[in-house]
Parts: sequence; structure tokens; C-alpha cells
Amino acid sequence: MNKKVILLLAGLGIALGAPITASATPQDDLKQFQAFYKKRFPTVPLEAYTDGVNVLPQYADQVENWNLLMEFPPYEMEVDKAQELWSTPFANGKTYSSCFKNGAKGLAVGYPFYDKVSKKLRTVVTDINECRVRNGEKPIKNLKYGDMARLVIAFKMLSNGQKMAVKLNSPEAIAAYEKGKQFYWARRGQLNFSCASCHVQNAGNKIRGNVLGAGLGHGVGFPVYRTKWSLKGKPLGTLHRRYGGCNKQVRAKPLKPQSEAYKNLELYEAYMNTGIPIRVPSQRM
Repeated sequence: MNKKVILLLAGLGIALGAPITASATPQDDLKQFQAFYKKRFPTVPLEAYTDGVNVLPQYADQVENWNLLMEFPPYEMEVDKAQELWSTPFANGKTYSSCFKNGAKGLAVGYPFYDKVSKKLRTVVTDINECRVRNGEKPIKNLKYGDMARLVIAFKMLSNGQKMAVKLNSPEAIAAYEKGKQFYWARRGQLNFSCASCHVQNAGNKIRGNVLGAGLGHGVGFPVYRTKWSLKGKPLGTLHRRYGGCNKQVRAKPLKPQSEAYKNLELYEAYMNTGIPIRVPSQRM
């Protein structure tokens, strides 16, 4: 959503009241969150949300363009680069696959997760950088696009088609989830918007030809190849790059990628996406 759309929403005074009430447990939250979209978009099955805004009925007049684009996806060259990076050995001869169980196959469905050993919420990005350090390499500093985005693509592609299944199996994990939930629903910035303002209450609404995507499924296609970003020569973006962009659009100060608040938010969204297949990379406007 661009700045003009944000300003128009604010100017029109679109209602920002939450249609989803607070629930006692994460399991209740999940049931209520997914039920909301089932009622709002009854023709869209749960698994279809992997394709983001492209599956919403309100996007039907534009989806053919997306279908044509997917015949020769613009991200194919980036996928080649991603797979080459992933398989290129470190100076010690090991590769990224050596850092993960089963070479990372099928692991992405469980990220983020709270690690009791390190006492940290771990994301794919943090674990890729830790893998580099353990093998004598320097961590990647740019966590928004470039090589990190490519490596996350390579990692998540090993789970493509598998359904999200994040576990909240410790008090610490639940605490991080609750913080992420609070961030998702809290208003911020000069425009006083929350994540939910656009992607829950106004999901599917069309403003000046732009359809607001649903919060359900958000994240399962990241990193994404975005047309808007490609015009500036940096087409790929991690999920936290998008978080920062959203904060800027509502005139709130963006946080650093992999900040605790963004990791908590990622955990909340990932849990809400339980049962939705991963499909990485994806293309967004």
C-alpha cells in the first residue's frame, strides 16, 4: 500500500475498531483469527492464502496479469543466485546445510521458535548468521535484502508446499507471542494505524485500485520479489524489510530488522498462519 492510499484511508476515517476480541489462549486466537477470514472471504480456502492478495475476490480484475507474470516469474534469476549461495562452501569446506538438521529440509515451517538453550527467539535470519559465525565467516549485516534475502529464500524453498506449524511450547514462547500480538493490534504513528487496521478490518477493501491484502497468510511467501522495490534496484525483501516499510507508511519510526519487537511480531503472524503452505519466493506489487 502506498502513501497516497494510507492518507486516503486516514482522510476517509475508515473504522478501525477490532472485529476480533481478545482470547484466553493462543489456540483461541488462532481459531478466531482464521474464522474471521473464512467469514469475510467464504470462497477462499485456507491453503490459498499462500498467494496473498492475489486470491482475494476483490483482486479478480487484476489477477490475470499476475497469472501471466507467473509464467516467467521475475525472481527466477534471484532463485539461481540463492541456490548458488546456499551450496557454496565456506573456507572450511562446510556449507549452510551442515548447520541444520536434515540439511534444513522441512524446517522453515517451525520458525520462529523459542530456544531454551540460548534463551532467544530464533528466526531463519538469525540462524543463518549464526551458521556463518560458527564456520568462521562474518555475519551478514544487511538483513533487509541482498544476500541475506537470497539465503533465506534458499532455506525456505526446502520447505515449499509444507504447512506452517509453529509451536508455542514454553512460557517464554507464549510471552513472545503475546508481545507480538500486542504489536499487531496496537495503533502507532501519526496516522494512528495498527497492522490490523489494514490487514484485518479493511482486508479486501479497494482504495484507488489498490486492494488491501489479508493478514492471514502474510509471511509465508517471504522473502518476496516486489515490483516496487525492483524499480530501485533492490527487488528482494525479507519480512522485516516489509515491517519497516509499513511502519514508515503510517509515519511511525521503523525498528531495526531482527529487533525483538519484529521477531515477536513474526512469531505471532507465523502462528496465525498455521496450516498454510510455504511458497517462497513470491511476487508482490
